[in-house]
Amino acid sequence: MSEAEVSGAIARSRQARSPWLQFDDREFRTAYNTRPFVVRHRLAEHPLFTYEALAALCRRLPAPQVPFRFGVVPDDAEFDSSLRRFRGELTLDDALDHLEARQAYVAIYNAETDPEYRPVIEGLLGEIAGHTEPIEPGLNWYSTYIFLTARDSVTPYHMDREMNFLLQIRGGKTVKLWDPFDDEIMTPVDKDQLLADRAEPRPTYKPAFERKAMTFELAPGLGVHHPFIAPHLVKTGRELSISLAITFRTRRSDTWTDAHRFNHLLRKRLGFSPISVGRLAAVDAAKASVVRLSRHARKLLHSDRLPLFKS
Repeated sequence: MSEAEVSGAIARSRQARSPWLQFDDREFRTAYNTRPFVVRHRLAEHPLFTYEALAALCRRLPAPQVPFRFGVVPDDAEFDSSLRRFRGELTLDDALDHLEARQAYVAIYNAETDPEYRPVIEGLLGEIAGHTEPIEPGLNWYSTYIFLTARDSVTPYHMDREMNFLLQIRGGKTVKLWDPFDDEIMTPVDKDQLLADRAEPRPTYKPAFERKAMTFELAPGLGVHHPFIAPHLVKTGRELSISLAITFRTRRSDTWTDAHRFNHLLRKRLGFSPISVGRLAAVDAAKASVVRLSRHARKLLHSDRLPLFKS
């Protein structure tokens, strides 16, 4: 997103009669991108977030935007392959028509690509950006995920590569989050690889982590903030669940990402043990600048350039 688009979304959200999201301003300023915290919202009142409306959305979106599987999977299942591994003979129509009977899990990727949902999603993003911009300016990218899940469904332990607000709309969810700054949970090497190499598996769950879990019981109208790359594991309650995740990036998270990539390169190619990302902002910025210059140079080398002379 451009700066103008973010500013426009913020302005439109402030003109709304009543906000959909309700933040505690003081807690937001002190906890955002540092630790998880609970938020409140009114999305259960919105007609586009009923099961019927979302099932209709699933049926009109392209198939790649609506992955699905059976919901009951091991807590430590490999996240990125779980949608494929646990689908079996399930079809999307079967999952949507008999979600609870089949104990199915359906995700909707990027509902904002749908003309009916786009203004609603952008309004929510504007409300979030209205709070993030004063303390961490430069929101520049976002993506949304809506989850329709039956009872006892599991989203295995994993971490996103962005920040996130997970908002519970129907049913209940238990969300366990871990501190991304805790080296026992994710070492500096883990984090560097996570952000540098998407082909590699994400860091995995260990039973010893349980004692450090921060647990949030979400009901309709409640949500929880996930700081940058915070590991999490989610389980639904005893009834159908609907939730919305809004993930996003900022200039600072992009700097961290590129600094992690720089560190990974130093470890992999030169055998160095660089300073961990997040300790010194100036060092992180310098590392990110090197990565960006290298990226730009590669683009120039692989671009189609005009000949120096015309015949």
